[in-house]
Amino acid sequence: MGVRAKSLLRILVADQHPIIRAGIKALLAETSSWQQYEVDLAETTEEAIAVIASGQHPVVVMEYHLPGRGCIKATEMIMTRWPQVCVIVLTDTDDGALAERAIRAGAMGCILRNVSLDILVMAIRTVMAGKRFYSNEIAQQLLTHPASRKYEDLERLTRREREVLTFILNGYTDKQISVELSISKRTVDKHRQHINYKLGTRTPLELIQAGLRLGLVKVPPE
Repeated sequence: MGVRAKSLLRILVADQHPIIRAGIKALLAETSSWQQYEVDLAETTEEAIAVIASGQHPVVVMEYHLPGRGCIKATEMIMTRWPQVCVIVLTDTDDGALAERAIRAGAMGCILRNVSLDILVMAIRTVMAGKRFYSNEIAQQLLTHPASRKYEDLERLTRREREVLTFILNGYTDKQISVELSISKRTVDKHRQHINYKLGTRTPLELIQAGLRLGLVKVPPE
């Protein structure tokens, strides 16, 4: 049997520290898994946005304190313009509040800088599969200090998320939404995840209740 060829995945690493950028690139180049990584680099949020605009990087590993407009605003912009991109936030601390801000902005993962290569690769594979990933320390903080309040302010939603939410509340399936908006079902699912988190909902019923409170679901007059 022939040797299985490695598939290629392009990743953007955005970090202000040259050693960190070079280190992650070197680590991913050394992985012996079936996945081959091609890593591009950026040291500011502006550089990162410019690279992402090329449409060739499905995963972005971004430092929380990245110079420029900041990781949170950059992530929100990425989710608005390129919701198919998976953002993994790098942080020096296991601060649960920091992780929550990253999640609300649309990040799919949050990991510590000192994670091993195995954890980094696991994070990349997990977010590529449409699931969230956190370092153990960060996960423990999120469990200890969970977000308890509802995020029912429409201003937290991007324009596209509002469009998707309107279709959901009108009974459209993910497939129907993907046709209406000319986007993939996977992108619709990611929008749905972001909407649920930002509105503090977990079930279809809770989402409908939120829609009622926000005035997005029409009801007959009394």
